Amino acid sequence: MSASRSDIQTRIAGRALFAAAILCVVAAGALLWARYGGAVFNDMILAGLAWCF
Repeated sequence: MSASRSDIQTRIAGRALFAAAILCVVAAGALLWARYGGAVFNDMILAGLAWCF
C-alpha cells in the first residue's frame, strides 16, 4: 500500500515544523547563554526545573 502524495507532504511539513521548533529552543538557549553567562543560565534552568517538579 503506497502513501498518497498529500500524506507524504503532511509528514514532511510536520517534520519541518518539529525541526523548526527544536531550532528555536536551541537558539533561545544560545542567546540566554551569550547574554547571561553560564552560571546565571544554569541557575535559571535549574530554577525552572525545580518549579516544574
